[in-house]
Amino acid sequence: MNEFIKRLTEQMRCVKAREGVAREVSDHILDQAAAFEETGMEHDQAVEMAVHEMGDPVEIGVSLDRIHRPQMNWKLILVTFVLTMAGLLVMYSIYGMSTIVSRQCIFTAAGMAVILAVNFIDYSVIGRFGSLAYILLTALFFICGMTLRQVNGRIPALAVLVYLYVPVFAGILYRLRGGSYGAVGVGMGLVFLTSCLAARFGSSVIIGLNIFLILLATLLLAVRKGMFRIRQRGTVFVIAALGMLPVLVPALALCFMEGGFRKERILAFLHRGEYNQSAGYIYTAIDTILGSSHFVGKGNETVYALSDYGSNLVLLRLMHEYGLIAGIVLLLLFIVFAVGVIKIVQSQKNQLGMLVSASCFLVFAANCLEGILVNLGLLPMTTVSIPFVTFGGSVALVYSVLIGLILSVHRYEKVLPLGAQEQRARWHLRVKLEKE
Repeated sequence: MNEFIKRLTEQMRCVKAREGVAREVSDHILDQAAAFEETGMEHDQAVEMAVHEMGDPVEIGVSLDRIHRPQMNWKLILVTFVLTMAGLLVMYSIYGMSTIVSRQCIFTAAGMAVILAVNFIDYSVIGRFGSLAYILLTALFFICGMTLRQVNGRIPALAVLVYLYVPVFAGILYRLRGGSYGAVGVGMGLVFLTSCLAARFGSSVIIGLNIFLILLATLLLAVRKGMFRIRQRGTVFVIAALGMLPVLVPALALCFMEGGFRKERILAFLHRGEYNQSAGYIYTAIDTILGSSHFVGKGNETVYALSDYGSNLVLLRLMHEYGLIAGIVLLLLFIVFAVGVIKIVQSQKNQLGMLVSASCFLVFAANCLEGILVNLGLLPMTTVSIPFVTFGGSVALVYSVLIGLILSVHRYEKVLPLGAQEQRARWHLRVKLEKE
């Protein structure tokens, strides 16, 4: 049997796939041999018969080589490239050939290189070194917070870089699989800890709440997939109840906060007319621009206050300059990208691949949805980082890493099957009774 498996796996060019295939073939041979033994055949003869029935090892190995090899998702790469170019075009249409656009071209080129580099890295390292990566990220963010220059009391780069916690959390959650309520408790504790760290490093409660919801959704997914030895219904209810905290926090702030700009911003969003001359002015401006925008072409109204919000309102500025059709086209591109990523997530049989790809997708989905709602005036004004259209080196880096990880999950989908990641002992108990 060993010689048969050796000749079979030698036909496979992808070395990483050989171990998993060898184990699957060995299990199949032993199962077939056990069936022969039930008919009264001796063990060695049964194994030999099972190996013989497998066929030519070279032919089988060549067939498996066509299946178990790294694969490139060229469709998603193409959509990513189109969205990246569309983002540059949006920035150019708004800012012209300025320093912002010139720098963003460099960031974009570097980002594409990062995507390709991460794509070729085996994503399973996150599962093996998730805890170490978490500690190193925290130390790095702490050092950056002490050394980098602050802008308006915050470090803009860290407000985006903290999203790198998300795939690392997925790796740690994968290591907790198979546990019971204690493992789920550790996962929940890590959700709260990471959210607090993200809010601290990013200098934003909103970012902390975003991370909280993304990590909580990842934990909920792990529970629903049966990764823990628990009663799912009660645990899902508790996790879903915790998901209401982002709604309760602003409500509690309104009830107990004695004033300050944060409370004023919340009240301005809820009562725009009363705060029309102060914090609520931007919502009036958004309503005015949306109301005056045409389906195609530049809108009638010009509100200069939009430039004060940088790339936070880049989608609104795009629709104002070129019409609602421009925003719709960009939205359709986002949807095409999302559908491609969802297909990758749904096709994963490996639990680690499923968690990593799903968590990366949730970052994109949350930030896209938040950015669109802010631009439509349906969420309070805050700093947003919309994929592909928000300028900045840290934004390009983070989204490039996340896209690269998604592509890596797809690339090694058939190379690292479930059995290659979760080695479980296979026991065969044979009892032989002999008459004296």
